[in-house]
Amino acid sequence: TPNNGQVTISGGFAYDNLFMVDGVDVTDSTFGSPNDVFIEDAIEETTTSTSGISAEYGRFAGGIVNTVTKSGGNDFHGSVRDTLTNQSWNSKNDFSPEPEDKIRGVYEETIGGRVIRDKLWFFLAGRQLKTDAVATTVLTNIPYNATNEQDRYEGKLTFSPTANHRITGSYIDITQEQLAAAAGVDVETL
Repeated sequence: TPNNGQVTISGGFAYDNLFMVDGVDVTDSTFGSPNDVFIEDAIEETTTSTSGISAEYGRFAGGIVNTVTKSGGNDFHGSVRDTLTNQSWNSKNDFSPEPEDKIRGVYEETIGGRVIRDKLWFFLAGRQLKTDAVATTVLTNIPYNATNEQDRYEGKLTFSPTANHRITGSYIDITQEQLAAAAGVDVETL
């Protein structure tokens, strides 16, 4: 795309698109890209629409991407996942620094079920990420540790007063502590 790493839908620039999670706009107002506020294991479906879209969405020329998270159900379900990565598992590149041989994990948990059968359901999810890297300043080449700790949480209640109606309340929270590369800093390994 003209803007590196951004999504183009139907020829529209990134800022011409609308990204939503459970119907709430999560588009970055500066760059037009989606903010990462979702938990991967909590996603039920993702739809992309490019035409025939209701005027209620407005404010887009390219397309709409809406991600809907899970809502629980009459049966209890849950999951636990650890995604392991290691730079040394990737293919080598002669022009990049030596990859760091360190295993890192991203932990995700979900649980959902009923409070009242056929009437009230709950869904909870969490995601924890901790990364660290060795960074160096450009002019003085002084090394320091660049760290990123991020926790994402989601809670959702769904109430069905009748068979044809649903009321949903959703809460998403992200906490992040970051000591990262700033302008004029080279990051050697992430």
